[in-house]
Formats: sequence, C-alpha cells, structure tokens
Amino acid sequence: MTAQEVGEAAPAERAAHSAGSYKWVVLAVAVTALTSGSIVYSGVSVLLPFWKNTYHLSAATAALAATAIQAGPIASMLIIGRAIDRYGERWVVSLTMIAMGVTAFIAAAAGRNYPVLLLFILVMGAFYGSILPGGQRAITRWFEPGLRGMATGIRQAGLPIGASIAGAILPAVALHHGWTAAMIVQGAAGILGGVVFATFYRQTGDATTSAQKTPVHLRRLILGLVRDRAVRSLLIAGLALAAFQYVFSVQILIFLNDHLRIPIVTAGFMYSVAQAAGIAGRIGLAWISDRFWPGMRMRSLKWLLAFSTIPITALSALTPGSPRVLAYTLCTLLGLLSVGWYPLYLVQITDIAPQHAVASTISFAITLNQIIAATMPPLFGALVGATGYTVGWLFLVVILILTATQLHRTQAAPNPTASQTS
Repeated sequence: MTAQEVGEAAPAERAAHSAGSYKWVVLAVAVTALTSGSIVYSGVSVLLPFWKNTYHLSAATAALAATAIQAGPIASMLIIGRAIDRYGERWVVSLTMIAMGVTAFIAAAAGRNYPVLLLFILVMGAFYGSILPGGQRAITRWFEPGLRGMATGIRQAGLPIGASIAGAILPAVALHHGWTAAMIVQGAAGILGGVVFATFYRQTGDATTSAQKTPVHLRRLILGLVRDRAVRSLLIAGLALAAFQYVFSVQILIFLNDHLRIPIVTAGFMYSVAQAAGIAGRIGLAWISDRFWPGMRMRSLKWLLAFSTIPITALSALTPGSPRVLAYTLCTLLGLLSVGWYPLYLVQITDIAPQHAVASTISFAITLNQIIAATMPPLFGALVGATGYTVGWLFLVVILILTATQLHRTQAAPNPTASQTS
C-alpha cells in the first residue's frame, strides 16, 4: 500500500488516544466475543472423533466437518468485512454471532445425517466470518498504535481460550450426553457472545459515516495488495502458518487417539493444554517481537516459521510406545507456535490497510487463510491415509521451510514499500 493510504490512519489514531478507560471494556468485550465464537468454531475439530465413530468415517472424510466450518467464512467474510466498514461492527458482529448459535441448535436437532450436518456447520462458519475482522476493527478504533499490538495479542488469546474450553468440556459432554448435547453447549456460547457484544460495545474513533463517504472497491483493494512484493510475501507466510495451525488443530486429536493410542478424554485434555499454551503465545510472541524487534514483524514471522519445524519433526517420530510426557511437551510447544503467530500477522495486515477499508483488508487476508484452513486438513488426512503420519508431518515441515526461505529473500531484496511491511 502507499504511504498516503497508510497516512489515512491518522484521524483514527488521534481518536484512539482520547478513547479513555472504556477501551479496556471494549477489549474485554472483544475477547469475550472471540472466546465464545471459538467454542463454536474450534469445537467442531474437538467433536471430529465422535462424528468419525458415529458415522464410521475415514480420517479424511471426518475432516470435512473442519473444512465446512472453515469454508463458511470464505464465502461470507469479504461481504461481511465490507458491511463492517460501511455500517460498523457492533450490530454486524452481534447479530451474526447470535445466528451462529441458533444454527448450532438446529444442527444438534437435525444433523442426524452427516451431509446435512456438514451443511449446518458450513452456515455456522459463514456467520463466524464477522468476528475476526469486526473485533480487529474495534481494536483499531479504540487503541493507539503503541498499544495496538498488545491489545491484539490479548484479544486474539480469545481463540485459544475458547479452543481450550472446548477441548476440556465438549468431549466429556459428548461422552456422557451425546455429541448433540455438546453442540447445544456450542450454540449457547455463540448466542452469549453476541448478546455481550451488542450490550457493551460502543463505537468510537473513525466514525462509520467517514467510511460511508469512501466506498470500498474490493477489486482495486485486492489488486493493490497482491501487486506489492512485500505484502504478497506476507500473505504467503500467512497461508503457510494457517496450514500449520489448522492441520495441527484438526488432526492432533485423531493422531493422539488413533496413532498413539491415547484415550480420547486424555487426548482432549492434551489438546486443551496445547490451546492454553497458545494463549501465552498470542500475547507473548507479539509482545516480544514489538519489545525487542519493533517494526520487524516480518523477521519475527520468518524465524517462527523456521523454529516450528523442530517440534513438528519430533512429533513425526512418536510411536504408541513413546513416553506420554514427550507427547505433552510437543503438543504444548506446537500449541504455543501454531496459535501464537496470528497477532503478529494480523497487526501487520492492519498496518498496511487503508483506513476506510481496514475490515475489508483483514477480511481478504483471512479469506486466503480460510481457503488453506479448509483444504489442508483433508489433504493432510488423505496423505496420512496413503503414507502414514510420519510423511504427513514432514510434508508440513517442507512447506514451512520453503515459506521461511521466500520470506527471507523478500526481506533481502530492495523494495520501495519494505519499510511499511517490515
């Protein structure tokens, strides 16, 4: 993006400085909304083993449920992002969250057939598409640049918090009362998040009327993003890290249960521990990067890509006889890395966005990530079915190494906009 476009953020930054103490209420509301949405969103991955057993599915077919929840935002997020830029985030986010919860209720009642269940999960994902751009738009409105990275990290911790809650609660509920009861819990969480957002969120900063005076031209915006080499490299890094995150999130329970023969409730607890580590990662990695390497998030992402290959390689070597503590350690480290990268990426995307199209820019980047999130888990499952988990995990290692290499080359090459994306 051009310096002029980045400069458009100045009015919002001045407004953020005058936001006062209520910005911390807004942050709490944004965390609550993302946590509630994550219980619905990540809960689908948690329930995969139960659907696999109920419908007698292969690992690849079971992963279609995760594909459905991730494919929903692909269809909706650009439209929702534009609506947020035009009308504001309060009612767009709250109403879609309530609709997501109601859809989960309907799925619990009507999803006795797996294809029908997949359809409802797809709709749930479409409504979920408002939470990420809407919440980040709220952070941009209320927080000045000096606090924006920290606020984004805290807000983004809501995703692993919700995933951790889902991993700790939903398997037990599904075992004792059936997976339909677990989906009712998901629906209640979604509705609660929508009600909280509608009740306590207030819009300030760059007024929505300003956005209305500057319509978002999606095609022009997208072309401007992909033509810039540094931005393009950043988007590619996001794709690789999204593949890492969602392959791990979707497949780890099946890997622990089927391959390592770990009981499902124990595996669910290990998943919960991994997501809890991601909470620390989302806050800590963004803080460390901005504290010790300010303005160098691209370099931080490069090293995160490279370092992540070590625990994945170790995970590929585990067998059913491996010490349980080793599986716990690797899941914790992988949870920290696979979840913790996102605030670094999201703040960088926000920084390169024109002020009138912040939600649209975020929505475009997240839509690309969702495409990978929707396609990689079943592809990984198919690869595992044909070759085994060792080859599957090492394939992911190769992707991360290649992406870190291209990010390094982009940083080393002269680029007139590098200062905006480094």
